[in-house]
Amino acid sequence: MIIILLLAAIFGFILSSTLFFKKSTSTFANRILGSFYFLLSVYALQAYIIDGGFLEHFKWFFLWPLLPYHLLFIPIYYYYKIILTNQFKWYKAELILLIPFVLGVIDVGYVYFQPESYYNDIISQTISNPKKRLGVHYWLLDLDQHLIVRNAWQLGVLLFLSPKIWLFIKKGDNDEMKNIFNKWLIVLWSILTIMALLTIVYALEKMELLSIFGSLIFISENSGIITFLLYIALFLTGVIPIYFPDILHRYPQQIKSSSTIQPEVQHDNLKFGLNEQEVLLKLESLKRSKLYLKQNFNLTECANQLQMPSHHITYFLKRQYELSFAAYKNSLRMEHAKKLIEDGYLEQNTIEALASECGFANRTSFSKAFKVQENVSPSQYGLILR
Repeated sequence: MIIILLLAAIFGFILSSTLFFKKSTSTFANRILGSFYFLLSVYALQAYIIDGGFLEHFKWFFLWPLLPYHLLFIPIYYYYKIILTNQFKWYKAELILLIPFVLGVIDVGYVYFQPESYYNDIISQTISNPKKRLGVHYWLLDLDQHLIVRNAWQLGVLLFLSPKIWLFIKKGDNDEMKNIFNKWLIVLWSILTIMALLTIVYALEKMELLSIFGSLIFISENSGIITFLLYIALFLTGVIPIYFPDILHRYPQQIKSSSTIQPEVQHDNLKFGLNEQEVLLKLESLKRSKLYLKQNFNLTECANQLQMPSHHITYFLKRQYELSFAAYKNSLRMEHAKKLIEDGYLEQNTIEALASECGFANRTSFSKAFKVQENVSPSQYGLILR
């Protein structure tokens, strides 16, 4: 079972790297989620080192990780906050989230300021009996008390977020992507809540203040099963955004607008669920690449090129330009066609050649699209320029 911890750590590091570096329309939220998986992976790695009996070779990797562990629930809080509100905004009241971290700083600092023998005694106790390491006392709190405080804060954060998550789920279109995204938020919340509850009960049992698992023979004989379950949860939550990569792009929220709102005010809604500037930059890169001139260029290929879900592209084009994807693609092609005509392309080439150059399969479809946009045929446009 110990090897599961190592596999979980490796998987977590790979997943966090994916979230850190994958391009999307919600990069900041994904990086925050990636930081959670990174911290959890460090936790799994340390658990593997201690429970696997390797601590004597990695004595430096013991006390200080308590501090980042006290930050585990903070990325989760801000990940949900960004997803649910479409913005990152910090409030002074959120300093309460740092209370477990401050307690950790005090206790860790106390141990490091003691004679070296004090630290070595803690290491020796942990090496000789890893299962009893939670009972080690620092200064303010025992290690098991730190565990309870951290998970109590995590549980509190998740309960605080639950009504906001419910409102988000009830809002918006009931399409397939929205349903998948809703399920992801629920599954992640549920597993993290169960993890917090199990860990609190586990720590209370270790302190002999509670007896729930003690009545379960299998768990009482092998308390490490709790750790095993926690890291199975890591695998379960980590696989979901990989299997459904559209989750990493976030679902675009649509705010109902009143008919009395002026058009220029409605453009503010473009920022809901999407990073407007980032999408515009991606569309500019598409223009420079001129991939839209390929005859088989479609929405799927465009989504792959921009690394965005196709429904995000159609949503953005509709809200920003009031155009469908096909109309937007043809507008880019028409701009290219006009440039070629202005440069004298038709003086030495046919309309058929111009149509092919602009990504159309035949002259008829090209001429029809050109006339829809310019109100004149390509040949008439050339004559006007002359």
